[in-house]
Amino acid sequence: MERIDSKETFDTVKLELEDRFGKISEDIIIYMYEEWFEKLAFKLKISKVKQTKNSIEMYFSSDIVSKFNTEDIFMDAFYITNMFRFIARGNDLIIVLDIIKLEKHPIYYLVELLDKIYNKFGNNID
Repeated sequence: MERIDSKETFDTVKLELEDRFGKISEDIIIYMYEEWFEKLAFKLKISKVKQTKNSIEMYFSSDIVSKFNTEDIFMDAFYITNMFRFIARGNDLIIVLDIIKLEKHPIYYLVELLDKIYNKFGNNID
């Protein structure tokens, strides 16, 4: 699963697994998304991820935030779910996903947002 780092590779691996083993379980799909999340978090240089029983927080340092258009990220997050919140600490940014009333597993929302961020701003980070 190490190679899942985009929607395309996710779909390819999923197809390969389905061809070999038939319909794959939701647990395997969530695991694949978790692998994808880890790759995106590394690429976006997320400094910390903190999970509580009510939320998941992703910490971005000021040097990374300066390469983003935070208004774009806010709008993308809003269109994914209104359960995202943004907290500014100095020049750092914390994106919080409240997980209590989500319709599906939180990893789906997190990956969707991080993938959008990476596709828009990933070239600015390296």
